[in-house]
Amino acid sequence: MLKLSQHFIKNWCRRVGTQPDTSNVNDIISQSVRVQKGKKATTRFSFVKTLTIYWHADLNLIITVDHFTNTVVSIYSQANMAPGRRHLTIGEAQGY
Repeated sequence: MLKLSQHFIKNWCRRVGTQPDTSNVNDIISQSVRVQKGKKATTRFSFVKTLTIYWHADLNLIITVDHFTNTVVSIYSQANMAPGRRHLTIGEAQGY
C-alpha cells in the first residue's frame, strides 16, 4: 500500500475538496492509466529519480507516485486546468 505525502494531502484537500483516504487513493491509482513509468538514472556521481504518472480519465485526475519510496507525491485536477477545459488528452497528461 502506498503512503500519502503531506504535499499530496494538502493538494488533494485543495483540489478535490475532501480529505483523502489511503485505500480510496490506492483504488483510484489501480484503476488509472500509467502514462509514464518512474525511472532511476545513474550518473558517475549521483542518481536521478523520475515519478510515475497516472491518469484517471473518468475522474479527470493526474496522480504522481514515487515508487522508489512508495509515496503518492501530488495530484492535478480540474482546479489546475484552464477554465472551460473538460478533460485532459493523453498528450496533455504526458506533458506534450
